[in-house]
Amino acid sequence: MSLFQKSLPKDSLDEELREEIEQVKKQMDCAYHNFQYAMDPDLIDCYIYESNAAWKKYRFLLKQAKML
Repeated sequence: MSLFQKSLPKDSLDEELREEIEQVKKQMDCAYHNFQYAMDPDLIDCYIYESNAAWKKYRFLLKQAKML
């Protein structure tokens, strides 16, 4: 979902938002999976940050979906 895009019909915006939410859910799953197998402290930190970032984006997208 880009910040500066032309107005789209509501249906296509809903579909784009759903796709974005699914993509972020996959990112969270991937970060969690990688965290489970990380041994290096730097990688552990990396996956924690990735997971937190994806979680915040997920919450933002859910708020956007509720407003629609």
